[in-house]
Amino acid sequence: MAYRQVTAGRESLDLLHRLQLSPQSTKSDTVLEWTELHIDSADIDNLPESIDRCRNVKKIYASRNMLSSLPQSISNLPHLTVLDLSHNAFTTFPIALCGLTNLEELNLSDNQLSDIPGEDITSLKGLRILFLDNNAFATFPEELCDLTNLEELHLSDNKLSDIPGDITRLKGLRILFLDNNSFATFPKELCGLTNLEKLYLFFNQLSDIPVDIARMEGLRLFWLHENAFTIFPIALCGLTKLEELDMVDNELSEIPVDINRMEGLRIFWVHDNAFTTFPIALCGLIGLEKLDLSHNKLSDVPVDISKMEGLKLFWLNNNDYTTFPIALCGLTNLEKLYLDNNKLSDIPEDITKMTKLQILKLESNNITHLPRQICNMETNLNVTDNPLVQPPKHIANRGLGAIKRYFEALTDTNAIQSSRIQVSFLGETEAGKTSISRTLQLGQSILTKKADRTRVVEQGTWEADEDIAFNINDFGGHDAYRIGHPIFISTSGLVFVTFNLSKYDAGNEGHFKLHIGDWIDKGQAQMPGIQIALIGTHLDEVEITQVETKCSAINRKLEEHADEKKRWYQAQKETCENKMKEIPEAQKSLRQAYQSKADHLETLHGQMQPIYEHIFTVSSKTYKGVPELRDYLVTFARTSAEFLPEMWVEAAKNICTKKTEGSENTLSWEVIEDLILQNAPTSWKKMSKEDKEQTIYDILSFLAHRGDIIWYDRCPSLMKVVFHKQEILVNVLKAVLTHDKDEVSQKLQKSMKITKREASEIEEDIFSRGIVSKQAMSCLCESFKLLSTEVDVMTELMQKLELCYQVQEDDSLPSNTSFHFPWLLSEERQPELDTKWPSKVPPDTIQLTLQVLFRYKCPDGLYEKFSVRQHKHLGLMKTMRMDWKDGVYAKLEQCKMQMTRGQNQANSNAVSQDPDWVISIAVRGSHLSDLWGVLTQGHSDLMDIIKEDWPGLSYSKYLVCPHCVSEESQDPTLFPGEILDLTLGTASKPRQVLCVNTGVSIPADLVYPPSWQEVLRNEKPKLCENITEPCLLDMLDVFLQEGIITNREAETVKTEPSTDRVKCPKKVEVFLDIITRKPVKAYVTLCRCLQEQEQTDLLELIQ
Repeated sequence: MAYRQVTAGRESLDLLHRLQLSPQSTKSDTVLEWTELHIDSADIDNLPESIDRCRNVKKIYASRNMLSSLPQSISNLPHLTVLDLSHNAFTTFPIALCGLTNLEELNLSDNQLSDIPGEDITSLKGLRILFLDNNAFATFPEELCDLTNLEELHLSDNKLSDIPGDITRLKGLRILFLDNNSFATFPKELCGLTNLEKLYLFFNQLSDIPVDIARMEGLRLFWLHENAFTIFPIALCGLTKLEELDMVDNELSEIPVDINRMEGLRIFWVHDNAFTTFPIALCGLIGLEKLDLSHNKLSDVPVDISKMEGLKLFWLNNNDYTTFPIALCGLTNLEKLYLDNNKLSDIPEDITKMTKLQILKLESNNITHLPRQICNMETNLNVTDNPLVQPPKHIANRGLGAIKRYFEALTDTNAIQSSRIQVSFLGETEAGKTSISRTLQLGQSILTKKADRTRVVEQGTWEADEDIAFNINDFGGHDAYRIGHPIFISTSGLVFVTFNLSKYDAGNEGHFKLHIGDWIDKGQAQMPGIQIALIGTHLDEVEITQVETKCSAINRKLEEHADEKKRWYQAQKETCENKMKEIPEAQKSLRQAYQSKADHLETLHGQMQPIYEHIFTVSSKTYKGVPELRDYLVTFARTSAEFLPEMWVEAAKNICTKKTEGSENTLSWEVIEDLILQNAPTSWKKMSKEDKEQTIYDILSFLAHRGDIIWYDRCPSLMKVVFHKQEILVNVLKAVLTHDKDEVSQKLQKSMKITKREASEIEEDIFSRGIVSKQAMSCLCESFKLLSTEVDVMTELMQKLELCYQVQEDDSLPSNTSFHFPWLLSEERQPELDTKWPSKVPPDTIQLTLQVLFRYKCPDGLYEKFSVRQHKHLGLMKTMRMDWKDGVYAKLEQCKMQMTRGQNQANSNAVSQDPDWVISIAVRGSHLSDLWGVLTQGHSDLMDIIKEDWPGLSYSKYLVCPHCVSEESQDPTLFPGEILDLTLGTASKPRQVLCVNTGVSIPADLVYPPSWQEVLRNEKPKLCENITEPCLLDMLDVFLQEGIITNREAETVKTEPSTDRVKCPKKVEVFLDIITRKPVKAYVTLCRCLQEQEQTDLLELIQ
């Protein structure tokens, strides 16, 4: 292979040490081959004197060590051009560097330097790029002014407040970073840098700009976000050639007319300011291409905006618009428009005038109808989280193509106003759910025998009127069956928390929590915003006076329950605010983490819908109260009616008919196509195969959304299978997840023709270890008369739903395939794990720990699904992993991991005093980069599951201080887990953080994951091997358009040789080296490019 990445880790350092002891060693030829040394995070406090034996080395990366000095011999490396010494312990500038006359790039960021040596540094004549970020400079080092060839200087995150006049000697300086310092006034000395192209002064306290800034004729990019501007500095208008201006997060409310003098301005970032009216002066910037006015309080757009003929990207999201600004339709060259998170109620027909619009984001507004004319557009439309009626939400969420097909179907067939609502009954066992469900469906009194009580879920329908119907879910109350809730419950339906009114004891404090409160919490956590109501059953067994007494008591409890939630959120938010006040100004990333947590709490609290004010009391025996309940349901359904194409409704009827008339347990694609064709108009039959397929997807999506079928359009192996008989899936879940051991044993003995003892062994596998063999699963499902192919499909569906994962597969012995269901585990932690994972952290080992805490209890099934998801990282090898009821232990290649679930007795809830529940992820090893990789992946998986299945869940998360863990502290310091949510490297990372509970300062690397630059360097070999030349060239175009790299840098990348027509590792290497010197925008853009190119593996690698 032409490309070879030479990495020198600890073993290579050992070789250098041996050469130092034995200079004549034949190994010396090996080091001569090295062109790069990668010794980041090698736990070294010195470099060997023999470093000069690496005569041909060009780049040395030695960040994140404990170096405080360098051997003089390093100056004997004639070809060294790049040296990274960031994140070390230098307190004085290493003089030995001054002999590296060919050095071009030097990184000394994140050390403790406060000055620069005088005459000696002038010998660094070739130095072009110098990083001195996050050091201890209180004054600008004047000695730097002697580096006359310097092109790029980074001095972010220091304590600078002034600039020496001699800086004008740096005539070649093109890029200067002075962000996050202590500038209260703009340093006029900078105005003499007439060739400077990019100036970064954000995160300071500037409030004005001097007129002399007009002298900076070369300036093209100027970032001033998060300063103290309340008035737009008129002096900026003298920068007539400036191309990009960033004034985000100030307090601007007006823009002067003089801004029109800035004829070169192409990009203006001004979001998060104090604008209440649109700054009309901006309309004179006819050459502006990107304008971000999001996160203000705008509600208007002037007609003159049509003058902005060059505008291509426009952000107006998170403002106060209630109607779509019709003036926007005059922006005929606009390509991307962001109006999400406003209060828009309509979209004008004139929007079709925006013929070049590629992206239109309208999510999270109040839009109920889309104009039919929108079908004439060719744009990427996003209208999620709107109360749409026409087209229905689930259709609109599929994109503009589905919207077009919907309107075309309305043209070809009649429009029918239809409403089918999903109603779900939740509650404890023997609450009367099944009886009231069946009574509703049949319209007459029905009582359920004990043997007929529900496991998992029983489904039925109630046709209330020609155009009104209900899909009814009756869920089993046992803990093991609660996993069915996210599978079958639609977020747009109704939830009834059902309780036995006759047995409800208003004087028992625990009754409300058990029978009502916990179920409300569960519903609001899984389906924030869904309407929840209460039903008290067995009315015939309660005195009338007692009914009123009990309902009044429940209403009081409901108020207390809501107040308690409010107090909990308030207490959590106040804790965050107090923490932010305690954090030093320099630790902005930690403050940002607490702010993110406070914002998340506010969002969660705002999602909660009040419980319906009336408690329904019913008797399935006497039918009393049922008519009132039916009337409420019909009224609710009428207000939720949708307009549907007649052909869709007829196709739905044909498919639903198969539930009772057909023998198939699932429907194949051919059968589905035939059922839909029966009522399709002639024009539909003439569609292309692709259009026909997409229309079928639309109809199936419509059916799945309202609960008629189960269908997974995002799973290639399942998208051509429709589960129209949901009871079959229900029965399979019942059979596999049953908690009746005797029933399972009898089925196994009968079907497998085995002895009671053999059945007991299989039963032990199922109920203790959660292991169900393929053969056992077939036996448990035998009574449902499933074909072997249907069993396979059901099994695949359960894996898709992450109810289980495959733990054994042998192609020669297919019957040996087994599946692990964590939901069935009853085993306690194995004693042998006390040796593999002792309670005390072993010497020379680091433990990183993430704790995610939940109020009162761990949500049903959350931990089990998390356990299943880890299988994709841990593989099929059972020996790598050990499971028990509340935990998983895994030995990975470079470290060990233990996940646990349990009560956190040390952290009682601040409001209720009940102990929280906690899921912990702990990782042990010696290399921090490996530990962070495993921990952040686990964190990402857990957060994804919460977002998917529990979007309204309230939780807290913390990183436990590794020092406290190693000292076995009973009260460890907790850092906000939101640190893991921050974009890598978006804010400065402190060198050390204080462990408050012990008073010890610990390295920040124990609390903060690696920066994005470190990640790219660590993963450079894989990126270089997998990013193809076409993809790289596309990236270069994007980075050029975004102004992240220069044309010269792009040409530098392109001139590097390619391995073949596809691979170009050397080009990619140079590209990565360039962007790691750029602001975090480079990382964000790289991630976006990889996502757009569908290189998800590489994206996961660097995230």
